[in-house]
Amino acid sequence: MVSNYELITVGEQATPIVVIDGFIPDPLSLVETIAQYHQFTKRDGDFYPGVRSYAPKGYEAHLHTSLHKLFCQLALHESMQNFGVEKPLQISLVQLSIANQAPKSLSPIQCIPHIDTQSDNEWAFVHYLFSEPLGGTAFYRHIETELERVDSAQYENYFRTLKRQATSVGLPPKAYINGNTDMFTQIARVEPKFNRALLYPANLLHSGCLPNNISNSADAKNGRLTANASIVF
Repeated sequence: MVSNYELITVGEQATPIVVIDGFIPDPLSLVETIAQYHQFTKRDGDFYPGVRSYAPKGYEAHLHTSLHKLFCQLALHESMQNFGVEKPLQISLVQLSIANQAPKSLSPIQCIPHIDTQSDNEWAFVHYLFSEPLGGTAFYRHIETELERVDSAQYENYFRTLKRQATSVGLPPKAYINGNTDMFTQIARVEPKFNRALLYPANLLHSGCLPNNISNSADAKNGRLTANASIVF
């Protein structure tokens, strides 16, 4: 039984997201291990504004055990009935991330909300492993299309609209998005807390609420360290 979670819904589509506090029993030891043994690098083709590393095997094992139990409980909630979470889950990707990219070097696509997939059967997981006020995660609605989630049927039209808006509205400023813009409305925001984890459908428009004075350091003890995973049903 997992008891330390809150299930909430966001936006006009009432999309469920899950907030879990106290996700692992000894987060300080985990951060110490990461700082001591894990090297972070920038990966080619990765739009994440920072550096990545692999996750410890023990952490992956905890994910599989705890998330299986959690989703078995979540499948009983009415708001989860159309998300396929009653099926067996697979964790297809687990990695560590430190956001440290200077805003002046961001590409336009990094300055607006994004989705991780077009699929309706995939969830994103983020585990906050930092204590400084370095920003949580926000969720958005695209104003013109009124989309909050972007699936495979909507994908081409959505990105055609974004390309047109690059001319009609203009490119976004070289800054991390934090709140409403001419193109997007923020529909929810989850604040970070050390050892808090967050789960949400991976095709829900979202963005990290990163400060625009973010350090370029890759220090796991002082940077915006998160663990991230993809959960597929």
